[in-house]
Amino acid sequence: MRQLLTLHDRITIAGNYFAMALLFVICLSFSYEVVARYIFNAPTLWANALVSYLLCATVFLSVPELTRRNEHVTINILRDALPATTRIPFDAVLRLVAAFMCLFAAWFCGNETLNQFNNGVETILEWQVPKWWVSIFIPYGFLSAGLYFLRHISERPVQGEEGALA
Repeated sequence: MRQLLTLHDRITIAGNYFAMALLFVICLSFSYEVVARYIFNAPTLWANALVSYLLCATVFLSVPELTRRNEHVTINILRDALPATTRIPFDAVLRLVAAFMCLFAAWFCGNETLNQFNNGVETILEWQVPKWWVSIFIPYGFLSAGLYFLRHISERPVQGEEGALA
């Protein structure tokens, strides 16, 4: 089991580095578009579409790493109002609900991505590509994040951090 968890971590970390590389490509594409449009009066047909496609991949390749590190956004008003003794079970329930929602979203989005693949659906922007090329990152991100929420349920809070939702 430890080997599977290590593999999951390595895939997640690699995906996050790939997301960083895609973010660099997004910056280059936007920069190229600005120069081409405003300096050479020759706007591109592909830059905005490429950025839109890569943005989806960037977000959903990064989500699992944020969840792995417990760096996702949290709103702790209710949790902070609870007595310290009930926070750990409360956190476990929240993680279970988050895992369920992520896994449900992964299943739902995975089915839609499969439909896009089976039906040959293409994007509608100027530079058309099979839509599943863009969508495939969404079920991956939700699935991996859901697995991390499940993994975090069994983790013990670090000494002095039992007040932080991890």
